[in-house]
Amino acid sequence: MTMKNFDLPANFLSYLDKGALNITCDGDPTINFHVDGSTKIIDIIDIPIEITKMPGFLKQLSEAKELAKDLTQKKTTIEVRFRGEPVLKLGEKANPKLAKIITLSSNIEITDLRKLKKLSDVF
Repeated sequence: MTMKNFDLPANFLSYLDKGALNITCDGDPTINFHVDGSTKIIDIIDIPIEITKMPGFLKQLSEAKELAKDLTQKKTTIEVRFRGEPVLKLGEKANPKLAKIITLSSNIEITDLRKLKKLSDVF
């Protein structure tokens, strides 16, 4: 796989109002993104590159609090899926239930903790 440098903001997906974006590596699907109304869905199928020096799982969740709060104010939701299964919701449509104890946020919903942890291990 060849990576090229792009001057594209990290949050460029938040500007999409409709449509889909599918990312492949060597012909295999890696990430599918689509917009369903005010919900932006990121489905991570596979990560073919190694990512190092990422903060721990709980640190990543605590850092997501500001993003989730901002999304709620913008009446937007980001749903993260791992191989088609929902694992995390950030923003307006999040219903945190017990996750609020872990994240200390009413804007983050953990749908499947085991799969989220598995996804976190990939990163």
